[in-house]
Amino acid sequence: MLLGLDVGGTFTDAVIIDGHRVVASAKKRTTKDNLMQGIGEALDAVLDSCDTSNIEQVTLSTTVVTNTIVEEKEQVVDLYVVTGPGRNVDDIFPVTPIYLQGYTDHRGIVVERTSTDAVRDIAKMVQSRSGTDLAAVSAKFGVRNPQEELSITEVLQETYNIISNGSLLSGSLNFPRRTISAYFNSAVTPVFTIFKQHVEDALRGRNIVAPLHILKADGGSLPMEHMVSRPVETAFTGPAATVLGLSALGAIGDEHTVALDIGGTTTDISLWKHGKPLMTKNGVSIREYPSAVRSFAVTSVGIGGESVVRIADGNLAVGPERIGPSTALGGNEPTLGDALIVLGHASYGKAELATQSLQHLADVLQAKWKEDECGDILGDHNSENQYASNISVLDVAQLIVDKALETIQRGIDEVVQAENKRPVYVVADIVNPDIFVPAQIVVVGGTAPSLGPSIGEYLNLPVTIPENAAVANAIGAALALSTIELTVHVDTKRRLLVIPELGIKQQTCTLKRAEQVIDRAKEALAEEALRLGLDKTQEVEVISIEDFPVVEGWRSMERLITVKVQLEAGVKHYVE
Repeated sequence: MLLGLDVGGTFTDAVIIDGHRVVASAKKRTTKDNLMQGIGEALDAVLDSCDTSNIEQVTLSTTVVTNTIVEEKEQVVDLYVVTGPGRNVDDIFPVTPIYLQGYTDHRGIVVERTSTDAVRDIAKMVQSRSGTDLAAVSAKFGVRNPQEELSITEVLQETYNIISNGSLLSGSLNFPRRTISAYFNSAVTPVFTIFKQHVEDALRGRNIVAPLHILKADGGSLPMEHMVSRPVETAFTGPAATVLGLSALGAIGDEHTVALDIGGTTTDISLWKHGKPLMTKNGVSIREYPSAVRSFAVTSVGIGGESVVRIADGNLAVGPERIGPSTALGGNEPTLGDALIVLGHASYGKAELATQSLQHLADVLQAKWKEDECGDILGDHNSENQYASNISVLDVAQLIVDKALETIQRGIDEVVQAENKRPVYVVADIVNPDIFVPAQIVVVGGTAPSLGPSIGEYLNLPVTIPENAAVANAIGAALALSTIELTVHVDTKRRLLVIPELGIKQQTCTLKRAEQVIDRAKEALAEEALRLGLDKTQEVEVISIEDFPVVEGWRSMERLITVKVQLEAGVKHYVE
């Protein structure tokens, strides 16, 4: 059996999957001030009739890193960079970096070494001012030769307890993105470490000894112990859990699909082409800073089941704020969920409380109508008499739902337009462009059953709401395949092989062709998977191959070859 947990902004979901069946599921409120309370309640709900000794793996999707970043509660980090010649980078990072002398060129040749004695002196001075024990190191072209980054890190360990390296987090060429990843990785490590300990204690207290994995933004899961050194990759795992849940529920198909995950606070929008979710081009943005963290292309809009409904300047507004639960559940302000209850689309809580809260809105709108002596407030919602003297609760409920649908449609339109405007880099895509035209909608999340049908009618598209849609994210977490990515770079002239994510540099490489580098990359990936205790039978996917000739003396005799491979992302199997 597999246990999946998804800690969302509003709800914490848990599922137990036995084979292809969901045998237990629960949805409990996320307790933001004490996440472990909500997690514990969800665990207890699904473990009530389960023998914990049969649980083979626990996989968690969590908002802890995301919330820390979004709320700007991360720790202070001293950021050290080795830029070499080039532009000043003061304005592109969250903090002003500490510049270290040194330079590695695009071939990985160390043109100017960084003095370890100078680093030691600078670190003592900087740390005495900041008082932090967190640092991050990033060097331009560090992925072509991680030697300088690793040497600097070794010296900084005399002063700092936690140090992140840009090249160990990403093997891709993009110095600013790697640097931002390293900075935030150190910044969230303390809170992640505490969270890890709390989760382990909660599982141990319930006699669960199965391996604990955590979801990453790219949809793969890895052992929690391993992720302590790279917690930034667990940011924005909610969208990843959504995508995996949609895959596991088998509801996508081969058509161009818009998938919606409607939670309590937001609606996450993802696009699918030919059964596959779209990924971000280079990496997800952390706040306004572009990082190297690979992620699914998911956009959020501020509409959820508990989006607050208010009247501002005489106009009805739905979301993007969430204050608390719906009034039907004891909340203080009306929500989209209350409107769905009044219309009969949802049946939870106390319907009379939902009606009362919407009646108050109707009274306010009625007063506004009389003041303006104009019946156009409702638009088409009172078709029998546009200038009717009474605005009913049903009128208001329908208006609230339509406002929410407008926001969702606007979000979908923007995402689709952005996808169709993306630059094209491959000739085949120019000759045969694959313009995204939505053919269907798939809806999951707690609000899916009550709002999903209305979305289909509003957009005039077929809608699918799969079974277990309310806990799709937890299902996705439970069934996530383990995924790691490695980059192998070979300079045939210098006989240099570098695997930046592993800090490997070999000066005696004899590989000459791209096919050989691919084989070596697959071999290194298999070795790393074995070290982490991952499934050795999982398929290896070649993400990209770059093979450039080195021209010297008008002849091309040598090559620069870069290969990226990963354990194929996805889910173990479908659920029935």
